[in-house]
Amino acid sequence: MTQAAPMTLARPAPAASGWFAQAGAIALLAGVGLLILPPLLYLASSAIQAGTLGTLSIGSLAGLALTTLALAALATVWAMLLALPLAWLVVRTDLPFRNVCRWLAVVPLAIPSYIGAMAYIALLGPVGSLNAWLAALTGSHQQWMNIYGFWGGVFVLGLFTYPYIFLLASAALEATNPSVEETARSLGEGPLGVLRRVTLPMLRPSIMAGGLLVFLYALSDFGSLSLLRVHVFTTAIYHQLNTRFDQAAAAMLSFVLVLLTLAVLVGQHALLSRRSYVTITGTARVARPVPLGRWRWPAVLLAGGILGLSVFVPLGVLIAQTGTAGQFLDVLGEQWSFIKNSLALAGAAATLAMIVGFLIAFSAKRATGNTGAALLGTIQMGYAIPGTVLGLSLILLYNTYLPWLYGTAGVLVLAYLIRFLTQSVQGIDAALAGINPHLEEAARSLAASPGAVLRRVLAPLVRPTLFAVWTLVFISAMKELDATLLLRPAGFDTLPVRVYIHTVEAEYGKAGALALLLIAFTALPWLVVTRLRDKKLV
Repeated sequence: MTQAAPMTLARPAPAASGWFAQAGAIALLAGVGLLILPPLLYLASSAIQAGTLGTLSIGSLAGLALTTLALAALATVWAMLLALPLAWLVVRTDLPFRNVCRWLAVVPLAIPSYIGAMAYIALLGPVGSLNAWLAALTGSHQQWMNIYGFWGGVFVLGLFTYPYIFLLASAALEATNPSVEETARSLGEGPLGVLRRVTLPMLRPSIMAGGLLVFLYALSDFGSLSLLRVHVFTTAIYHQLNTRFDQAAAAMLSFVLVLLTLAVLVGQHALLSRRSYVTITGTARVARPVPLGRWRWPAVLLAGGILGLSVFVPLGVLIAQTGTAGQFLDVLGEQWSFIKNSLALAGAAATLAMIVGFLIAFSAKRATGNTGAALLGTIQMGYAIPGTVLGLSLILLYNTYLPWLYGTAGVLVLAYLIRFLTQSVQGIDAALAGINPHLEEAARSLAASPGAVLRRVLAPLVRPTLFAVWTLVFISAMKELDATLLLRPAGFDTLPVRVYIHTVEAEYGKAGALALLLIAFTALPWLVVTRLRDKKLV
């Protein structure tokens, strides 16, 4: 009762609307709970059963945990070393071509890490182009470079995830008042002192948020680490399930990986909640570009090196592998059915996520008590589940209780919905927060039902955001490999699966052509969303 009065004051609405939103939130919470929680609970139950360790041991679990955490930590550090200098150069300096560099710095998000791994295997693998060139140059057939292994995984993961940190750090640099740094310089601090004592502390929340995204991505990645032959939790889960056919051991590994992921999230929340990072200032203005002087062209080389490694080298390798336009068209015709599978699955998942996300965001905002918070928290749990773990969870549950659904394309759509629904909800929730509640009140005063208000008032106002979240979920579903590899029906492959299979089978021409096609399907929608954001439409 104590929570009802403030809610009424904040959003005046008739009782019917409040009842409608509350009933909708409860129904959606039940539906989302049934979608997300049973697979995880069944996974936990399978993991803690007596005798499920099988070929595993405490020592092997500890070794896997150490390797996985070390790889994720080093990949995050590597991504920071790439992202932070580049963000500072394009935001705060007079770097030549900095607008072009800023646009290109985001392109690696459209290149899935397993495609990046495939490109670098073709370039730096034992029989890769670089080894062949060095052998021809020196007359020695020794192995000069080998991308396979732990350090190859660190290199590739950091290289294709640094944009997460770059985007947040560059936005924070733009939002930070430059007078704070200018004051530090006037007090005698040099450039390095200002960077270490002022700039980096102010950027710490953004750096940690971006670093968390990279760390969680590295924890959950399967495709690139499998291709690079790195033995971590995700590859061990796949090995136990598809080579040893040991579901119990795979469940145990998955359960430990989920616990590690939750521990990282809790630790990050505790670390940031201890300190304040608010900048107290009365003015806000754009910082004057820092003149690079004699460091101007070395800075260009640094930015060019980062973009070359993450954008131009992989794309160049893929184009070289693909061959002529005729060969590309031959692959396109041969693989067309798999392309249609990807487009259909991603389109269905994006449409469902947009509709359900709109209903969830609307109901959660207007629900009373803790119903809305519980609804949003349950959805976020699904986003935190690694794809390999989600795939195994759904196999264990649906194979036992819903065999008619297991082995169909429908289970793939459900898996995509579990993983990417939070992208839709967060975007629509932010858009709804910017709508004046008096518009709804006016519509209801004209006898419009809650459903009519939802359909005729709110939906048109958030239409650009609906398109944006549809596009983002579509991109995510198009790139998804880990859960798809485990859950796909027999003979029902997608673009990422075919890229993975052709790479494993050393059919690099086909893999390159499909990889370029997949990048196009993800990069072009991403550019559309970026343009909408630049025009403040989303």
